[in-house]
Order: sequence, then structure tokens, then C-alpha cells
Amino acid sequence: MEFEDPAHDPSTEQLAQRVAALRGSRCAICGRSMCGHELLFTVASGSDRTQCLPCLAASVAARSDELRDHFHAHFRQRACYGEVWRQESQREGFAADSLPGCLWPPDAVERSGVAENRMRGQDTPVAVTTRHADDTWDAGPLNCGELVLMLRRRLQALPARSVLRLTARDLGAKEDIPAWCRLTGHRLLEDRHPEYWIERRDT
Repeated sequence: MEFEDPAHDPSTEQLAQRVAALRGSRCAICGRSMCGHELLFTVASGSDRTQCLPCLAASVAARSDELRDHFHAHFRQRACYGEVWRQESQREGFAADSLPGCLWPPDAVERSGVAENRMRGQDTPVAVTTRHADDTWDAGPLNCGELVLMLRRRLQALPARSVLRLTARDLGAKEDIPAWCRLTGHRLLEDRHPEYWIERRDT
């Protein structure tokens, strides 16, 4: 069922509650206070501990600004994340449709637009000729944060470069899984919804 107003979508309400529950948390790595947008990054990444943007980027061997821009572009394509992002911007005193100053200095606005355009051209996964998998997991109808949280734990339990065959029936997985793999550094070898073959990153 689609909702004309994303704010009243149960997925949005659930996501907003998860961010609200984390509000006031500090980064588990460096102890820095975190804005609501960084808390949303933590939820989207499936991390089991709160991490500020620099620490989250370091954990996936990415640059902070690139990871930030990837998250932002992904959120714009997902109604529930986009709505909670807007809510957090308004709560912190930023215009709902602007890049919040807590994460973007003024001179970064143009660069972030370039990064989003680049991201849109990276949606096609690498094709492979084999469907070998070291482990399989049927995630059923799990969506949004629940799916990536469990997926992260599943991959963590596997040796580096192992392949997980994931079955994810939520329609949002078509966008969520490729975007999550780009954000975390895991390699999406093949996707034929509802099945996805994901290779665990080296570290």
C-alpha cells in the first residue's frame, strides 16, 4: 500500500522512532555528539552502535564527504528515509529541502550535486557467470533498517570474500541492497530480485 503523505507511512514512523530513540547518543568510537542526520546514517548502515560520520566512513574505508553524499542521494530515492531526513533538518533549524549545515559547509553544495549524479550511474551491479554461494539467507519481507541490520550481521559472521545469497522480497530491496553495498564496500555480484549475491569485503 502506498501513502500519499510519507509522514504517515508506517515505515516512516518506525524509522523516525528509531532515530528518536538514539537522540542524544554520542559516537561509540570517538565520543563526539551526533546530529540527527548522523543517527539516520547509523540506522541506514545497519550498524549496531552509533557512529559519527567520520568514524562510520573510516569503518568502511571511505571518505567522509563521499559517504555523506552517497547516503543523501540514497535517501532522496527512498520515501521513508527522505521524510525522516527532512524532519531532522527541520528539528535542527535547517530548511527541509536544503543541505543541512551540520554536515555540509557552504562550498560543498556543488560538489555534493556532482557526487549524486555520479552515484546514479553506478546502479548496475557487476555481472558474473557463477551463482556459487558460501551461505544463504531468506530475509522474507524485511524492509529498510531491519533488512540491512540483519544483513550486516550475516556478512560479519562470514570470512572475507565469502559470497552470501540473499533472498529479499520487499520491493524496496531493489534500491536498498545495491545502495547499501556501495555504502559499505561489500560487492554486489549479481541481483535478480528477489535474489542477490553479495561478496563480503576484505576487512
